[in-house]
Amino acid sequence: MQRVFVHGAAVSTTWADTTRSLQDLIFDCVSDALRSAGIAAADLDAVVLGAHDLVDGRGLTNMVTAPAAAAYLKDETRLGDDGAAAFVLADARVRSGSAGACLVAAWGRASEGPVDEISHALFDPFTTRPLAMTEIGVSGLRATRALVEHPGYAEHRALATARRGARPADPGRTSAPAWPLRTEELPFWSDVVAAVVLRAEPSPVEVIGVGMGTEPFELGDRDLLGLPALRSAAGQALREAGCGASEVAVLELDGLTLFDEALAVEAVGAAAPGGGMAACAGDPRLDPAGAAAVGYCAPAMGLVRIARAGRRLVAESARYALASGSSVVAAQTQAAVVLGDSRRSREGDR
Repeated sequence: MQRVFVHGAAVSTTWADTTRSLQDLIFDCVSDALRSAGIAAADLDAVVLGAHDLVDGRGLTNMVTAPAAAAYLKDETRLGDDGAAAFVLADARVRSGSAGACLVAAWGRASEGPVDEISHALFDPFTTRPLAMTEIGVSGLRATRALVEHPGYAEHRALATARRGARPADPGRTSAPAWPLRTEELPFWSDVVAAVVLRAEPSPVEVIGVGMGTEPFELGDRDLLGLPALRSAAGQALREAGCGASEVAVLELDGLTLFDEALAVEAVGAAAPGGGMAACAGDPRLDPAGAAAVGYCAPAMGLVRIARAGRRLVAESARYALASGSSVVAAQTQAAVVLGDSRRSREGDR
């Protein structure tokens, strides 16, 4: 099989830009990714998109957004899932030899609609929606369990919150917190677009491991604290990469709230059970920019984390980076990706 390399990436984070449509935001970001890869749209063999009709407010959203993502007259696939899942599919296209160059793009524009109402509509209309459940509500359930099961979470909560970064006072970019969450622990809503170019031609950043996992749809059937889907996905990716979590120097883990981030650190094996909040408070492997600087809007975040992981891998001269992305609804499915410095990779095909 072909080896797969990251050749270019771009991330755009804005808010309610009245000068550009969603298609404009996508086009600009994809153009930046292609320029950083040193290729033109005509050089692409395939395009994989991560976009959600309900989040975009457009039925069959790729019918109107795909051309802006360089997919016009291209072999195009769209997933109604997180951008990290789209990345895994794009990796498979190149690795199998069916595409020599593949663009993966994902986006979400939180300023276009009521985020919490959109989230509410994703849940089962008979068993869960009548409870007024939202993604933030599920995170509140996780936080409740975590504070009971892990005493260290309360101890390190304030430091971890401070590390997420200061949030500008803008009521349009936040949700009402679900107890016991606090406003500063919530996602900072943004209009987010991410794009990554994958090729079989060598570059400094290689994709050396991928994994995916899923949990039952019904919340009552899930382990909200253990995040088994992420644990499975990260385990697959690390095994394929031939390294352990302790060897990973760069962590870019998707989490809707601070508690989701902390539990994700434990699920990938980067912290012991109960140590996730302490890691969020001071582990240098986690993104130093903080969640407020990154912004948030599903389903783009997994691809954002992968793009940032690739940049940090080079900037920090690290050998391995691990990124993850979680899908709606409430992180039911997870995807994990291990990137490596190709100059220090093992010889031969993976």
